[in-house]
Amino acid sequence: MQIKQAIFDESCHINPQALVQGQRPWAAILSCADARVAPEWIFGLGSGELFQVRVAGNSAFNDGIASLEYAVAVLETPLIVVVGHSGCGAVKAAMGKEPLTPLLEDLVQPIRESLRSGDDLTQAIQGNAQYAARQITQRSNLIAEAKDSGKVRIIPVYFDLNSGLISKL
Repeated sequence: MQIKQAIFDESCHINPQALVQGQRPWAAILSCADARVAPEWIFGLGSGELFQVRVAGNSAFNDGIASLEYAVAVLETPLIVVVGHSGCGAVKAAMGKEPLTPLLEDLVQPIRESLRSGDDLTQAIQGNAQYAARQITQRSNLIAEAKDSGKVRIIPVYFDLNSGLISKL
């Protein structure tokens, strides 16, 4: 309890008592599970501001898309940001020839679908973020309708670990 309060006191931009009442994040994030790319850190935000879906390689997987549907339909979140990042190990694994475990093969399969011949790692990571952003609306009628009506925007971005810069793709 004391750790939670210390974190809230130091970095939370929202009154902790408001968080007890519910959530109203201003953005939903689909990002990689990489420990170096924590969305609060990247965007300089605190608890309660982002609805997060994280998986290695920031793939638009079924449960992740369903979670984003919840953010859009129930929480009325107006923005979905898909974050790819430099040095992504999942994209690198998808590009490689090394054998993977069956579960890792399942994980990288959607990333492989995003790959274009001749792309280097950075291009592949950026292409994967753009592909995942398209997959969200292609696989969710709810989000596609919300996007078409202007209730939600979907933006793929690239985070460079070295510079700390975020670029819209």
